[in-house]
Amino acid sequence: MSTAKEIRVRVPASSANLGPGFDALALALALYLRCTLRPSSGGMKITASGADAAAIPRDESNLVWQTFSRLGGEQAGKNFELEIANEIPLGKGLGSSAAAIVAGLALAEAWLDANRGKQRLIEIATGLEGHPDNVAAAALGGLVVSCQAEDGSVLTAQCAFPPGIDVVLVVPELRLSTEAARAALPQQYSRRDAVYNVQRAALFVAALQSGRAELFKEAMRDRLHQPYRAPLVPGFSDALKLENVPGLLGVALSGAGPSVVAFCQGHAEEAGKAVGDCFRRKGIPAEVKHLPIDTTGLVVEIQ
Repeated sequence: MSTAKEIRVRVPASSANLGPGFDALALALALYLRCTLRPSSGGMKITASGADAAAIPRDESNLVWQTFSRLGGEQAGKNFELEIANEIPLGKGLGSSAAAIVAGLALAEAWLDANRGKQRLIEIATGLEGHPDNVAAAALGGLVVSCQAEDGSVLTAQCAFPPGIDVVLVVPELRLSTEAARAALPQQYSRRDAVYNVQRAALFVAALQSGRAELFKEAMRDRLHQPYRAPLVPGFSDALKLENVPGLLGVALSGAGPSVVAFCQGHAEEAGKAVGDCFRRKGIPAEVKHLPIDTTGLVVEIQ
């Protein structure tokens, strides 16, 4: 076990799916979950600050703590102070649970002196989260394509994101659980819709690699999840129909929603306002954030 006095981890938010890349594509964003773990002689103590701090459990139901304890087992014990500083809104489709799982695993590995590398951490996190997209982006940073192989292993590939493309995040004041968003999806899809999405997911990655921003609008269309989730997110259908907005390249639900991610070439303020107004016209306040892409992923510091 580590003799460290303090272990700090930083994990970014992530926006998954990005339109056609259902459970396969995710982009790390510069909103962070920061956790600090210190040995304590007074039992377990959890403090939380930042976004949705009141909703972050201070007991053993805390997801960071649960994950830390699960990997650490008896060696982890309960004599720790866990300090959480959170920037990632909860229940908004921004990978908050994936960030918590990655943070908990990283804290446990550092405490046990058992650094298995990010790839192994992603595989363990995928087993806990249920799908690899958010955890892969949270661990690696940048735009990540992920796939769970038939033997259970997780394959990942980072893709370069072209310069000059801005990311705007629109966060409406709505709550949408991942469970409800998943329940809205059909059990079966037509071959036509499956082919439609395969074409556009491939086109989206190719557009990124070639820097062909003019392909984004068509490449970000989807038939596997957004048409079924749109009724749960008032205003989103209007955002998909936006035309002639300066700089706006395309919009998509962020993960299961309700947040929306928009890509633009310049004019980030105008694009963000246009998407935000789609919610405001429905009487739903929305916060607009112009965010850098996180290219680092998980960061661990041991003192």
